[in-house]
Amino acid sequence: MAKRIGVLTGGGDTSALNATLEGVALKAEELGFELIGFMKGWRGVLNGGSYFTLTPDLIDENQGGTLLKSSRTNLIAENKMDEAIDNLRKFRIDGLIPIGGDDTLSIGAALSEIFTTTFVAKTIDNDVGLNAPNGDSIDYSQIVNYFCLGFPTAASRLINCVRDLRTTAYSHDRIFFVETMGRDAGWLTLSAAYGNADLIVVPEVRYDADRLAAAIEKKYAEIGNVVVVIAEGIRNRKGELMISSQEEIDAFGHTTPGGCSELIAAAMKRRLSPAIPVSSFRHLILAHLQRCGAPIQIDRDSAVRAGWLAVDAFAKGQANHVAAITRTEVGLQPKLFPLDEIIKFDDAGKVIPRNIDLRFYDTENLQISRAGIGYFRPIFGDLPKPYYVPLTELDIHQI
Repeated sequence: MAKRIGVLTGGGDTSALNATLEGVALKAEELGFELIGFMKGWRGVLNGGSYFTLTPDLIDENQGGTLLKSSRTNLIAENKMDEAIDNLRKFRIDGLIPIGGDDTLSIGAALSEIFTTTFVAKTIDNDVGLNAPNGDSIDYSQIVNYFCLGFPTAASRLINCVRDLRTTAYSHDRIFFVETMGRDAGWLTLSAAYGNADLIVVPEVRYDADRLAAAIEKKYAEIGNVVVVIAEGIRNRKGELMISSQEEIDAFGHTTPGGCSELIAAAMKRRLSPAIPVSSFRHLILAHLQRCGAPIQIDRDSAVRAGWLAVDAFAKGQANHVAAITRTEVGLQPKLFPLDEIIKFDDAGKVIPRNIDLRFYDTENLQISRAGIGYFRPIFGDLPKPYYVPLTELDIHQI
């Protein structure tokens, strides 16, 4: 009897999920496996869940989102793990491929102790994996999971937005505070350097209002406009999330961040006026615009190969592995890692998020470092030239 494997997508969606499913479906078809797609993440394997036979012809790898839909269902908190395992066995599932980020993998890791499981890591936050060992020099090939599937596309969206905002910032002498996703990690925020962001504020470094105000004032005096990019997970001096609306708690106990850009813009407006006109201050929350739409090529192709590799792992008896991206001499390639080599867990069994490598960040200047540019180079190439305006003070005359 042919093997029967299942696949599901959990947590927030990304642009590379359908491409991952395409890779899974293509390899399953090649091996003669029957592939069952469970709808809405972990909810799909519970009583009342839904599923269908997933074949490559149903999937468009160039379409964002996930054909299987998603949810933030916590089998452990809801005491539903036994129910999920019973259903997987009832449907004769020989192995399961959960595709997700830290929360999805936390549930999957617990499941893998009882049920044959192999994973694909995805999240636009890029916070699943391990940084290169500490030291003065960085061996980028030692980064475990170089990037999470979905991150390159989300970063590309941010880069384009920040670059485009510069034209309006220049035209109206604006100071824009652009808020990115990133509850715990500033990877997305750091990528904004490729959109020529002037100042970058990450959650790994405690927010310093004095430093930011001084940096804004200096940059505004130099060029007359400023684009500041801020991670949504910024915390105040008490360690509390800076949010503008009532707190929401998701299924995994996380406070939903959002609105720090509005709070910081208002505070900076009060602090820096009248030296800078109050009309100059604006904030923008990108939110879900970062994780929707079609994947960029490097994201799509990596996702297809990672999905393919996860199924191949089952064929070779490599359970409890994660298909992830590694940097090699010939470029970025998918590779299988044992689960305990790619993610670490806290005492509660939750995945410990991967923060940005602080060697990639210039804390004093609120900017990307030379090492950070080295990290992004195989994804986006060299840092682009700054926004150029041909006028100088000598060209402009007073009436």
